[in-house]
Amino acid sequence: MTPTFDLDGKSAVVVTRHGKEKLIEPALAGLGLRFLPKPLVDTDQYGTFTRKIGRAASQRNAVLAKAQAGLDLVPDADFALASEGAFGPHPHIPFVPSGLEMIALLERKSGKAVIGRHLTIATNFMHTVARSWVDVEAFAGRIGLAGQAMLVMESRHGPVLATEPIDEDVLKTVCESGIETSGSVWLEVDMRADMNPARMDAIAAAAADLVRRLEARCPRCHHPDWTARLRSGRPCACCSGPTIEAFVEEYFCEHCGHFDERPIDPERKGEPAQCTYCNP
Repeated sequence: MTPTFDLDGKSAVVVTRHGKEKLIEPALAGLGLRFLPKPLVDTDQYGTFTRKIGRAASQRNAVLAKAQAGLDLVPDADFALASEGAFGPHPHIPFVPSGLEMIALLERKSGKAVIGRHLTIATNFMHTVARSWVDVEAFAGRIGLAGQAMLVMESRHGPVLATEPIDEDVLKTVCESGIETSGSVWLEVDMRADMNPARMDAIAAAAADLVRRLEARCPRCHHPDWTARLRSGRPCACCSGPTIEAFVEEYFCEHCGHFDERPIDPERKGEPAQCTYCNP
């Protein structure tokens, strides 16, 4: 079977409008990729945080579409990299905001992609309704405006009144005008990468995860992303029945179909508190 994702000496482009290449290129430099000048792809066409353009596809499909656009514009590139972020409630922790970053490396030859991910609660994804300048000042104090941009919108669904980093005098003028006209303004942290230092940290972590996946190779065909999924079922120390604790690492290669599973600390028993029989 022909190996895929042979990176050493191959060329790549990073598809971005918001400075992400400053994080992605250094993170992958040790893998032997040679980076070409980034193409002029209008990544806003896949969705904007100002909601001027909604994201029609899933986060995964959007990041792959960005990468494919880079390959289309740069015929000499063997690979293209792109990033996409999504923000909202944490999938497992109620009432906690979270951010999920994806970075895709798409190979022209095979059409396959490896995607690094980073899910974090260390996000400043916040918003509020401001009905006075005092409300605006309080929100600005919470998010900290140093190096951080704020969106000022007429309402939650727009239109946008201000999007770039703005000084306090301009911010006050824009907000007071909007409040006088509509009774309130919608304030939101600008989640564009180059306007949001906290998000840049998450993108760096997603890039590190991508490197880890690219270095984890299938023992049979050498395809990357030989990474584990955890399966529950550790035997209960009291009744020996299955608990919800992780017990097995499952590995599967999407390229050749090779499968392997490895028990995690097999001699250790599970806590009865995690057993659906002992603690229903």
